[in-house]
Amino acid sequence: MHTKHTMCRRKKRGMSSILGTLIFVGILFTAVIPMFLVMNEADIILEQEKREIACFDEEKAREDMSFYVYPDASDDLVVVVQNKCPMGAKVVRVWINDDPNSVSTVLDPMEGGVEIGPYDVVLEEGAIFNCRITSERGNVFDSSSGDLEYSGGMWVVETKLINVVISAGGVVFKVYLYKWEDPGGGLQWVEKDYAQVWKIGGSAFKPFEVSLWGNGEYRVVVKRGSNIIHDEDGLIMEWPDGPSTLWVYA
Repeated sequence: MHTKHTMCRRKKRGMSSILGTLIFVGILFTAVIPMFLVMNEADIILEQEKREIACFDEEKAREDMSFYVYPDASDDLVVVVQNKCPMGAKVVRVWINDDPNSVSTVLDPMEGGVEIGPYDVVLEEGAIFNCRITSERGNVFDSSSGDLEYSGGMWVVETKLINVVISAGGVVFKVYLYKWEDPGGGLQWVEKDYAQVWKIGGSAFKPFEVSLWGNGEYRVVVKRGSNIIHDEDGLIMEWPDGPSTLWVYA
């Protein structure tokens, strides 16, 4: 009898161990493993968000836009934007002084001459208008033509520019700026400025400030080595009856 009772107790202990193991395995599969899978998925999502943030920061650092502002025939302000980087961009806000104007203007890579506006402004003697634009990536850009001032019944601009964008193949370019004028002895193209420009991928950008020489007809010649790859005249600067910034694409 004693032997039978011992064997019975051993069988019960064995069944208890098996049941305990099964219960432990059940808890492992119903609680611990799902928790592990959820944590693993969270890690994957976190890494993906880190990559997206790094990509966004890189795009934000590479983004480059310029713009100028000019008054139209009704003395409303028109914004003209140039995307200077090889990726798309979007303007979401135009600031005139501290007044924001929401917009949704998409620019293709290297696209220029995109007009936004016009915007009605209050004209008072001595009024100054500072303009900025905000991109969808959060960058803020100031007007390349500087502030606009309304004085003596006319518009005054800080800077007059001729911007040259070079997308042609090559690395080193020579850019010449001429103005049609009479230095004495008759009208002719007179060289006003010169620059050597390096292009490493994408496009090169060279602004010429022409405020000192004022309104008139200008000409831009771009050379690669000794070869002329772009020769454009008829660039009429007639501010304030036209834009204070002209664009040349070579």
